[in-house]
Amino acid sequence: MNTNKPLATGILAALVLGLAGCGFNGIDQAQYDAARVHPISVQPDVATLNIDVPPGQPGLTAANRAAVADFAASYRERGHGPLTVSTPSGSPNAATATGFLSDVRDTLAESGVSGDMLAYTPYSASSAERAAPLILSFKRYVAKASACGDWSTSSATDYRNLPPPNFGCATQNNLAAMIADPADLLKPRGMTPADADRRNTVLEKYREGESTATARSDQDSGAVSKVSQ
Repeated sequence: MNTNKPLATGILAALVLGLAGCGFNGIDQAQYDAARVHPISVQPDVATLNIDVPPGQPGLTAANRAAVADFAASYRERGHGPLTVSTPSGSPNAATATGFLSDVRDTLAESGVSGDMLAYTPYSASSAERAAPLILSFKRYVAKASACGDWSTSSATDYRNLPPPNFGCATQNNLAAMIADPADLLKPRGMTPADADRRNTVLEKYREGESTATARSDQDSGAVSKVSQ
């Protein structure tokens, strides 16, 4: 007869009771996740830039070019689909706005937005709009987490050992504010092509028994700062 069986059963029961005392009273609480309680919503949005076009103005001003360059940088970081350039139709400055397109294309190209990334479309403008704007726009995504500030429970009087309702909310809001492109929360980005030249170089060196590490220049240094030495 195995006299250790009751002892083993008692130890197992003690372990179960000990785990129950950790505060997990169900699978939902055991799998608590701030991302589920304070989810980040990702919604499409349209970023726009209006460039005023006074009748007779020969082209973009320096301020206009700077604004277009900044807009192009935002497009390269978070843009999805083409960057659309909309010109007014029916306004007194329609011809002048069309003349702006060359400057706009040049400024965008200098900022890394090539012609195949652009789309053009007219929009109806009132005949009273003497300076109807030329409009640049692109699709982007914005992220927003749930509002924080739920202090409805008190840890001093709640003995269930559960996370408070506000737990993790600030972290989720910080993540929503800091992420470079909220579209990454919807699906991963595609991989860029491999560097075939570098791969062949590494393979050749490997076959020859040479070091495959990139050569370091005199400007490179991995030494620790000697300020405190």
